Amino acid sequence: MNSLSITIAKDVGFCFGVKRAIDMAHNAAETYGKVAMLGDIVHNEIVIDDLKNSGVVVYQNIDDIPQGMPVLFRSHGTRKEFWEKARERGLTIIDATCPLVDEIHKASQLLESEGRTVIIIGDSGHDEVEAIASQLSNPIVIATAKDAFKIKPVKKAGVVLQSTQFIENVNQIITVLISKIQDLRIINTICTPTRNRQSQLKELAVNNDVMIIVGSFTSANTKRLTSISSRLNPRSYQVQGPDDIQPGWFKDAQTVGISAGASTPDEIVRKVAKKINNLSI
Repeated sequence: MNSLSITIAKDVGFCFGVKRAIDMAHNAAETYGKVAMLGDIVHNEIVIDDLKNSGVVVYQNIDDIPQGMPVLFRSHGTRKEFWEKARERGLTIIDATCPLVDEIHKASQLLESEGRTVIIIGDSGHDEVEAIASQLSNPIVIATAKDAFKIKPVKKAGVVLQSTQFIENVNQIITVLISKIQDLRIINTICTPTRNRQSQLKELAVNNDVMIIVGSFTSANTKRLTSISSRLNPRSYQVQGPDDIQPGWFKDAQTVGISAGASTPDEIVRKVAKKINNLSI
């Protein structure tokens, strides 16, 4: 039986913004008994189930929230019209938006105040991107360099980035935009936890036989980590938890690297590592 050497990335588990939002949700449920949550506070099913057991009730439509029940706005940010609707209804709002996402809102508004067309580099339809776009009068959302080629040239534009974007994708898009836009201002709004995780992941992926990325398949930042890892190491696998581990992945392997998305609980990462450690290879 071979013993696998396991290295866990330095930065795994909840990032600051996610931890803050989850703590606020638990505290609100304890204070009010029940608290409404407009959509999932983070993209992780285990976390959502735990919050539901604590008294957090998920609603997809703000009109369905009972009068008098406080509403918690999630870490990704919330569209401007939902803020307005909640205020119109007199709902108590608990704002769990990540402070770093708030900074992106401010940066995008600053660019627009300078008379620039605001371009958001991010995943169309993602909660965070929709919340940023709602702050602006006529934003353009670009996910890939191919999207960038399709936009009409403009004289003056500004760029903000979805906080979990990966740098290689951004660089490819910016290269295209520079050829189309005369006056281009870019504000780098990729958050520090994302940059750190991507940097550590790249190092682990090239220095280990197998890479495991832990997190929900609904999590944009986790899927992005998996994508980066797969390009550097073909033996890269994303799992939601220890039950997804397949012994065959580790055949002839000696070293395993583990990374995780920012919405993945520490405990799940530890359980995954333990499961791998106990495999009979």
